[in-house]
Amino acid sequence: MKSIPQRASVMQRVLGERANEVARETGFMERERVLSGSSFVVGLVSSWLANPAASLAGLSQGVGNAGTPISRQGLNARFDASAVRFLQAMVGECMQAMVDSRPLAGGLLGRFSRVELVDSTIITLPNDLGQQWRGSGGYGEGASVAALKVSVRWDVRGGTLTQLDLTDGISHDRRTNAHQAPVAAGSLHLRDLGYFKLDDLAAIGQQGAYWLTRHKPGTLLLTEDSHILDLPACLPRRTGQRLDQRVLVGKDKQLPARLIAERVPQQVVDQRHERMRETARQNQTTPSAYAPAHWTLYLTNVPAPLLTPDEVFVLGRYRWQIERLFKLWKSELLLDQWRTTNPTRILCEIFAKLMAAIVTHWLLLVSGGDNPRRSLRQAMPTIRGLAWQWANSLFERALLLHALQALTRALTCCRMEPSRQHPRAFQLLEPSYA
Repeated sequence: MKSIPQRASVMQRVLGERANEVARETGFMERERVLSGSSFVVGLVSSWLANPAASLAGLSQGVGNAGTPISRQGLNARFDASAVRFLQAMVGECMQAMVDSRPLAGGLLGRFSRVELVDSTIITLPNDLGQQWRGSGGYGEGASVAALKVSVRWDVRGGTLTQLDLTDGISHDRRTNAHQAPVAAGSLHLRDLGYFKLDDLAAIGQQGAYWLTRHKPGTLLLTEDSHILDLPACLPRRTGQRLDQRVLVGKDKQLPARLIAERVPQQVVDQRHERMRETARQNQTTPSAYAPAHWTLYLTNVPAPLLTPDEVFVLGRYRWQIERLFKLWKSELLLDQWRTTNPTRILCEIFAKLMAAIVTHWLLLVSGGDNPRRSLRQAMPTIRGLAWQWANSLFERALLLHALQALTRALTCCRMEPSRQHPRAFQLLEPSYA
């Protein structure tokens, strides 16, 4: 785990010297200018972190606070193609320098070297950007000529974002680095059905790691002696009843796994049927003929001694944390909203806000990423209030250390309280918090 001084050094290096180097490499600073790459990045990130709906006047003030006074007109002129290249490259630089945290030592997550969630979110863009970032096209409410897909791999045991990819909206989730990058031995990987591929699951197992996913409707299951499993006959009949059975997945692949299933209440069945109808309506298709809505089915290669059926369902529920992270980025940082019609300025805003999301993660981890009760939503107002002070003190080491230490003290209070009626995720992961 890095100490606060070490983390401060990482922030200073990446957003200072390295930002200026990348600005020259991408053509944003073809020669020495009054506006440095560092001031541009720090000013935009801190401005949009403090106020995601900041006006051009607010942005120019933020850049001035970061060290380079600039007029609104002058700043607006800098939102060009070179700025887009520069800011996109800096998203990668910030990810490579992601500060780490002390991983959880006990509880359910502590049984694995890492527990990584992978998912993506789509940002629909103006049609003018369709040649740069292709959308899905087609018909229905989800159709778009231009779209950006943000794919993330998040180690929830330590809190660190380990991958963040930017691809065309039309790109398949399985083709992203967030999904394809090597995995650590002893780690656990939670995937939704968009990443379901037996070859990929087998590859995770071959690297000495574990996987947990929902069963994809239509995927053939066999008994251990290679006979086709009659699912309707073996699945639980009573609400709340569970099944834990060893199976082979896929007619040809026959990947060894455990099938864990639970019969759900009728209310849940009705909700699932409604979602299926809505999805079919949006995609202008008909609901799937095979849809086992009466059961929740998981497949995993984690052996029974390491993970009970109850714990499988806890981790399956915990996968939704990454959905909440994307929701927070869009609701708190307004990642998919902007105050301009200029396509290049829109891209600059998206990339700067992605850096703001990474910086938010940096600052949260400074306060102790090993606490399962930490609440990013509660922490956001505190981090937002610190944004300008952080930018102003970033390159004055004593001031930055003071700001980070103050933030650490403040964020220790940003934690969720346990609930008896509706236990929170941290209560299920670590019974001692119940």
